[in-house]
Amino acid sequence: MAKIDGVEAIVHGLMNRIDEVVDGAVREIWETIPSYARYGDDLRSEVRAASRENVTTLAQILGQQREISGDELEAIQRVGARRAESGIPLDDVLNAYRMVVRLCWDTIADECRRFRGNALEATIQLAQSVLRYTDELASSAAEGYAQAQRAIVREQEGERRDFLSELLYGSEGSAEEVLGRAHTFGYDLSLDYVALVGIGPEGDAHAEQAVVSAAKVVAPHSSADPIVLQKGKQTIALIPGESPADPLSMAEKLVTELAGDWRFGMGGPAPGLKGIRRAYVEAREALEIGAALELRGPIHRFDDLLLYHFLRVEPALLERFVDQMLGPLIAYDERRKGELIKTIEAYFSADGSVKMAGQMLFAHPHTVTYRLKQVEKLTGWSLRDPEDKLRLQLALRADRLARARRASSP
Repeated sequence: MAKIDGVEAIVHGLMNRIDEVVDGAVREIWETIPSYARYGDDLRSEVRAASRENVTTLAQILGQQREISGDELEAIQRVGARRAESGIPLDDVLNAYRMVVRLCWDTIADECRRFRGNALEATIQLAQSVLRYTDELASSAAEGYAQAQRAIVREQEGERRDFLSELLYGSEGSAEEVLGRAHTFGYDLSLDYVALVGIGPEGDAHAEQAVVSAAKVVAPHSSADPIVLQKGKQTIALIPGESPADPLSMAEKLVTELAGDWRFGMGGPAPGLKGIRRAYVEAREALEIGAALELRGPIHRFDDLLLYHFLRVEPALLERFVDQMLGPLIAYDERRKGELIKTIEAYFSADGSVKMAGQMLFAHPHTVTYRLKQVEKLTGWSLRDPEDKLRLQLALRADRLARARRASSP
């Protein structure tokens, strides 16, 4: 950059008036930007120091007639980061920087008018340099601000996830402490919550956000936002409402809003901290039962699966019940590679129709009839007796639950 007469003298005048510029800038910032005014003397002192540093940097760039250095840009980024950490909006931060530069330019313009000689070329070069500095200042401050904000969001998101894990799985903190932390994240745990635990399309990296958006659509008038957390393949959603009259309908609408193949277990609604935890446990178990039994439909409500819950409570009794009812059939199938269990399941699924069961099994009705007689012979149970049929149907479901439990055990 070619040296131009008058620039150094004009910049020297700026530096002689640096206290005037800095005092005016800080005063104007505090009088016109409320987010700064809310803070006390600590921030005011820091803003004063940062403003002085900015004026000094600008004066050095102008006086030496050079470009801004990497170290100077990093210093501006650090200030932008500190403002993000203070919670001051980015627009207010950039507005404050513009005030400092504007007062610098007002002072430079005044020094240009005072200069004894032809200051036209110096004024043009200074104006160009100030404009360039203003752009670089704003870009660097915004970049530092954005980096700090991303770090803050990551930290807050980590804290939010830790809190939700404690909320759902229990923690050593008191109920009052948990409720207090909930309020810091904007959660009102005094409401009734419907708990949903779901599994969406394989490989969907945006499942959590999709559920958040869908929940807001199906409960637009709720006084609080849904609480959503991704844990492995499962998406956990606590949807608030003032005792929703038809939570199942709400859950079905949520599935309709979601794209792809979703399956949910549902618990609740229940109020309060203990109620939320119970609703979550119910929803998780309902999803497990629905998957084990291969139930139809996207929503498996815990209240509809209470019988199977009781079967799962005592694994030893579950195995005993299955062995008592189906032991001979299981042994026969294993020994002879038979299909008695499949046949009896198809028979019940076909509502007792031998013909339809045969179609499901791709077997002749005579074959199905023969197998059913073997079932009665091996078990001693009659397919014409309503009580025996009920026991066999329940035993088949219990067998699926037992096999699913064994498969999930480490």
